Amino acid sequence: MAKKLSKRLLAIAEMVDPGAYLADVGSDHALLPIHLVSTGKISWAQAIENKTGPFLHMQSAVTDAGLSSHIGCSKSDGISSLYDGVDEIAICGMGGLLSCDILEAHPEKLTCIKAIIMDPHRDLIAVRKRVTALGFHIADETMVNEDKVFYSIIKFVKGKPTTPYTNLDLSFGPVLRKKRGETYERWIALQLKKTNLLLNQPLSKEAREHYLAVYRALRDELKANQSDSK
Repeated sequence: MAKKLSKRLLAIAEMVDPGAYLADVGSDHALLPIHLVSTGKISWAQAIENKTGPFLHMQSAVTDAGLSSHIGCSKSDGISSLYDGVDEIAICGMGGLLSCDILEAHPEKLTCIKAIIMDPHRDLIAVRKRVTALGFHIADETMVNEDKVFYSIIKFVKGKPTTPYTNLDLSFGPVLRKKRGETYERWIALQLKKTNLLLNQPLSKEAREHYLAVYRALRDELKANQSDSK
C-alpha cells in the first residue's frame, strides 16, 4: 500500500497528467511515483537520485511497493539520463535556482518533454523566467501551506505564453493571481509584513527604493485579492 502523501506532494500529484511517463528528479523515497502508479494515474515512472544513499533507499521503497517493473530507479545527475519515452518531469523538494540549473544543464533532454512541475518556495521570479526561456509556459499553479512553509507549485507546459508575462505575473504567478484564494492571500499578507519590517531597518537609498516598490506591489495585490473576494 502506498504511503499517504503530504499536502505538498498531493498537490504535485494532482498536476501530473493521467498516463504520463514521469521522471521524478530528486525522488527521495519515490513517494510521488509510487503513489501515482499505485493509484493508476500513470503506468510508468523513472525515479532519480544522484547520491548512493538516497538511491538505495529509493530503490528499496520501490521494491517494497512491488513496483520495480513499473518504476525504474536511476542514479544519475539530474536529467542527464532520462529514459526513452519520458514526457513529464517533476523536479521538486529542492531550491528553485538548483532546479533551473539542472534543467539548463541538458536542454537537449527537454525536446520530448511536455510538462515540468516544480515547487520552489524561494526565487520564484527566477524560476518563472528561466523555465519560460527554455520554451515552456505556465499552465497551472497552486499554493499550499505546510509545516509553516508556503509552496508555489507550478506546472510548465511546452510552448510560449500567449502574452508576455508582466513583472507582477513573474512575482506572484500569472495563474495564482487569477485563482487567488485564502492561502495566496495569507502568503501575500506575510510578504507584506516582512517587507514592512525591512523598511523599518537602516537601508541604502537603492535598497529602500527597491523594497518600497515591492511593498507597493504587495499592497496592491492584497487589495485586489480582497476586493475580488467580496
